[in-house]
Amino acid sequence: MINGLQISLGNIIWKVMRNPLALELTYEQAAEFALEFIRLVGTPLIYIDEIKKLEIKNYKTSIPTNIINVRGIRYLGTDGCQDPIAMRYATDLYHGSQDNSDYPTEYTYTLQNCVITTSQKEGFIEISYKALSVDEHGYPLVPDNESFKYGLEYFILHRYVEQLWMMGKIQDKVFKYLSKKRDWYLGQA
Repeated sequence: MINGLQISLGNIIWKVMRNPLALELTYEQAAEFALEFIRLVGTPLIYIDEIKKLEIKNYKTSIPTNIINVRGIRYLGTDGCQDPIAMRYATDLYHGSQDNSDYPTEYTYTLQNCVITTSQKEGFIEISYKALSVDEHGYPLVPDNESFKYGLEYFILHRYVEQLWMMGKIQDKVFKYLSKKRDWYLGQA
């Protein structure tokens, strides 16, 4: 049953990594296994609409790290307090190649390599965007559902221990126990 609550994926991963069987499990491995589980279960990622104020320096600023797509950008002036002016995506192929001070003022932007390049040299913009819902440390939020959480824990642990079991470092009964738990909670999730 989905209750509408959310929990950080980081909390679940760190819980698995504290398990004595997973002492050498890396965060990268655990995150990869977690994404496999999310795809297998078909869990929709949780998105939110966000608005952020960003400072432009030398025509550029970095985009937020949890961005999925831009809904709109507006220029707030050099002090960040003037009446907002809507910006449009630049259609000029040479938008970033020249100093725009010789041209009439346009309020445009482009996005490339996690950077917003604007037609304004300095100032502030406000960006409205669809974002992946994350916690304060940048970990994605997933449903706070017991079956999902246990399923994810056992799935990560099983995927990691499977390699050790194939090398003969884990007993059959331990591997079968983890397989049974994984299958049970994966089915419930």
